[in-house]
Amino acid sequence: MNKPLIWILNDVWEAHDYEIERLSEEGYEVAVTRLKDFDADLKKYAGSASVVMFQVGFIVDKALIDTLDNCKAIIALGMGYQNVDMEAATNKGIHVSNIPDYCIEEVSDHTVAMMLHGMRGLSDYSAVVKSGSWDSFAVSGVKPIGRLTVGLLGFGRIAKRVAEKLKPFGARIIAHDAFIPREIFEEYDVEPVSFKALMQRSDHLSLHVPLTEDTKHIINTGSLELMQDGAFIINTCRGGIIKEDDLIQAIESGKVGGAALDVLEEEPPDFSNPLLNRKEVLITPHAAYYSDDALKNLRIKACDKVIEAVETGTIGTALNHDKLK
Repeated sequence: MNKPLIWILNDVWEAHDYEIERLSEEGYEVAVTRLKDFDADLKKYAGSASVVMFQVGFIVDKALIDTLDNCKAIIALGMGYQNVDMEAATNKGIHVSNIPDYCIEEVSDHTVAMMLHGMRGLSDYSAVVKSGSWDSFAVSGVKPIGRLTVGLLGFGRIAKRVAEKLKPFGARIIAHDAFIPREIFEEYDVEPVSFKALMQRSDHLSLHVPLTEDTKHIINTGSLELMQDGAFIINTCRGGIIKEDDLIQAIESGKVGGAALDVLEEEPPDFSNPLLNRKEVLITPHAAYYSDDALKNLRIKACDKVIEAVETGTIGTALNHDKLK
């Protein structure tokens, strides 16, 4: 009897020692494909793969899914699953799952750190000193955090932790999420508001929504014009939430005072992207999720789901579980 084949599509991690060792112990075969080898490996592995695991950089579209004739599950090695054609997978009877809870502490830490950077004007102060000046009055507009309103677009797991971590600083916290009951906002002492009110009232706006047809470019010229002059934007979710050309224009006009971005629409970016050269913009390389603990946790949880899929033919927490019943 042939061993179940686990096909890993990943050009990000240098090694898959943990996955290979653990899944081999379960009696599975493991194949790892890098982008440069994809076309050749597609012919070798697609038809027999029992589970496909993938990282950012690979598109699991209908063309690929149509070749997965033995596949029980597609598992994103992370939170993001926008690269999967969900309709095609569901029509093929394939469960699609992500790992939504492996880095909640890391991303919320990163978000709060980015906020504090903007609230206190740390980059501006550093630039003053590096220019040869020792002037504490050189940066204007700095306010006590307790006088600021922080807006959260989305109020899922990470946004809730951001709210908890910000509370001791005394900032007022508001949030917009049409899918969260009012009692949940009350539990976290966060004021629920409309999207329009969120944009109008936020001194610092932090984004915490998945990338969907409804949220793509939701931060655009129209929504940015609603904001207070000099507002600050933090994005640790998905780059496509922001229409980057509109953000650049808003920064250039002074409408937006600055931004801290861990994600961009194109990753890795074109390094001529104007956002990378604006002093008002702090950019980190999609690193908010990262810690040694988080990566270990991600690998463990992903392998748990592989084993569940192979042994039971399903994943109880699959994103399309209800549609497959």
